[in-house]
Amino acid sequence: MPSKYEVAADETVPIARSIIAKALVEKYGLNETEVAGYLGVAQAAVSKYVTERYSKKLKVQVKEVEQKIKSNRGLVDAYIQKIAEGKKEYVNVCICTICAIANNFFCTFSHAYSKSAAANSAKA
Repeated sequence: MPSKYEVAADETVPIARSIIAKALVEKYGLNETEVAGYLGVAQAAVSKYVTERYSKKLKVQVKEVEQKIKSNRGLVDAYIQKIAEGKKEYVNVCICTICAIANNFFCTFSHAYSKSAAANSAKA
């Protein structure tokens, strides 16, 4: 059985990239090559994300994750806006946020985990 980290790497991260790529192209007008550079993927991958030309399984998973992040969409959109402004350091923060919400856990790599861990350490 794969660990939650393997599931995140194999399934959730591509979904998060898809959500980010689509917003950067459609809402902020970035071109696919720019978005590919931000996300560390090929331009062809961004094209597939934007046009939703991927497997039926992935389409279903993207819709599921979009539903899960709906209540936190403002936070995700704020990170995407920062990325659109050229702040590449928000790419991983955004991916981690989407992953944490979608999988209902905060891993040790998560920006949010670091803040909550620091707060818990301060209380101890």
